[in-house]
Amino acid sequence: MLQIVRLEDLEIEKFWDYVLSDIPLYFFFILDLKQYPEKSKFVVAVESDKIVGLCLIWINKIVHVRGQNEEIVKALFHAIPKDVQIDQVNFEIRYQKLLSSLIPKPKTKLFLHRMVLRKDKMIPRFQLDKPFTQRKLTEKDASVIAKLMAKASPEYWSKITAKHLTFDENQNYTGLFDGKKLVSFTLSWIDETAAIIANAATHPKYQNLGLATYLVNESVHNMMNHTEIAIIHVLTDNEPAIKVYSKVGYEIYASFVMVGLE
Repeated sequence: MLQIVRLEDLEIEKFWDYVLSDIPLYFFFILDLKQYPEKSKFVVAVESDKIVGLCLIWINKIVHVRGQNEEIVKALFHAIPKDVQIDQVNFEIRYQKLLSSLIPKPKTKLFLHRMVLRKDKMIPRFQLDKPFTQRKLTEKDASVIAKLMAKASPEYWSKITAKHLTFDENQNYTGLFDGKKLVSFTLSWIDETAAIIANAATHPKYQNLGLATYLVNESVHNMMNHTEIAIIHVLTDNEPAIKVYSKVGYEIYASFVMVGLE
C-alpha cells in the first residue's frame, strides 16, 4: 500500500541510502538537505516499507517530484502542502503528460537535460588564444552578472536581477573579463558528494570564441578537487551549449520538463 509521509516520520538512513544510490538524479535532494535544511521540505512516498518516490519543496516555491511510476508521482504532487505557493514544478520528462494534466496552463514550459561528468572523463586544462582576465566574482558584481545572464538567454533569464542572486560560502562565481567588461561567467556549488555548475553564460558578442568551454573546464577542475561527479543543466534544444559541455566531457544523464506558474 502506497503511503505519503514527511521526512521527519522516516528513518533518515533510509532517505540517504535511497538518494545516494543515484546521486546524479537526486543531486538537489542531497545538496539542499545537507546545506539548506531550513529552506527545504520533503514529502516521501513509501511502499512495503521502501522509499519509491520523493518530492523536494525549495523555499516553499520550487517543487521537484521524482517517483518510480505515474501513480507515485501524482500522489506526491497532490501531497504538496496547501500553504506552498508554487512558482515552479519539474518532473522527469517521461511524466510530461501527467504534469500537463495537473497544470494545464503554465506560464512557461522548459525542457532540460541534466548532463553529468565523472572525474575520469575530464579533459586537460588549456589556455585561451586571446588575453582575458579571470577572477572570482563577488556580491559587488551582482548587477553585471544579472545583465549578462539576461543578454545571454533572454527567454530563460530576462527577469533575473541582482536581488535574485545568492552569495554565500557555497556559491562559487568565476568570471572572464575583456578589460573591465564581464563577458562570461560560471556559478558552481561544491559538495563532496557531487558538484554542479548551476549557471553558465557568455555575452552574445563573445560566443564561439571558446570562452564557455574554457570557463566550464576551469570550473570542472576546481570542483574535482572536492568530488568525483559534476553536473550541469542545459535546455534540450540548445545544441551549441550541449556541444560545449560535451567537449569538456559531460554526457546527458536525465531529462526533465519544468513549468513556471509565475
